Amino acid sequence: MKIERALQLSAPALRAAAPGAFKKAGLLYLGDEFCQNLVPSPEDFALALAKFPGRVALVTPLLTDAAFDSVEEIIKAQSSPRRRLEVVVNDLGLLHTLKTRYARRVLVSLGRVFAHRVKVMPRSFAAGFLKKHNVKRVELDDPALLPRFEGLGLKVSFHTPFRYVSVTRFCPWERHWPAGCGYACEGRVKELEHPRLPAPLLLKGQAYGLKTGAPPRHPAIDRLVQEPLPAGRRK
Repeated sequence: MKIERALQLSAPALRAAAPGAFKKAGLLYLGDEFCQNLVPSPEDFALALAKFPGRVALVTPLLTDAAFDSVEEIIKAQSSPRRRLEVVVNDLGLLHTLKTRYARRVLVSLGRVFAHRVKVMPRSFAAGFLKKHNVKRVELDDPALLPRFEGLGLKVSFHTPFRYVSVTRFCPWERHWPAGCGYACEGRVKELEHPRLPAPLLLKGQAYGLKTGAPPRHPAIDRLVQEPLPAGRRK
């Protein structure tokens, strides 16, 4: 099976990206799964379509009202039954909206935060939930989760080299709750060390995680998503 290669960028990173940044990627993931301030604007998405020669998927986190409106604007402008837009979803309200308003215009992928909710559901309930909401794909970054999603009819996009562990709504970079954003985290990673941790914990945006190695081999994985991970600064 041929493995599709994808690159994930936030909107600020896209604006600064040189043409060479897109080499070897056939799909661009635009947005962020962990921070509502990194939801792309409709203008950002239009720029991605102009700069990137391949397909562009919309990546979304848990959403505030303003971010939700931006996502809906993009879906209305950039999707149709003949040109379906892939949307990575981590918000239950957005998942419901895609099912009730845009089912024929989108392809739904379950995001990494949402996947951690689904993994604890009873298996029969999870299967019904995913089918009801037209979920055909799941985003994963932990090989240990692969068996939990087997037999559910989902294709897997596997992310490297950052494995999500936890997420906060409080911005640890600018020290405020969701509000104005100066993008202080862009292009930066902090390494957090503690004697009880087997490896440094990485702070990337509003997500805490671990650096991972090569992706696993698994028949459900048909896409690898590369996330730029700058060298961490110790704290």
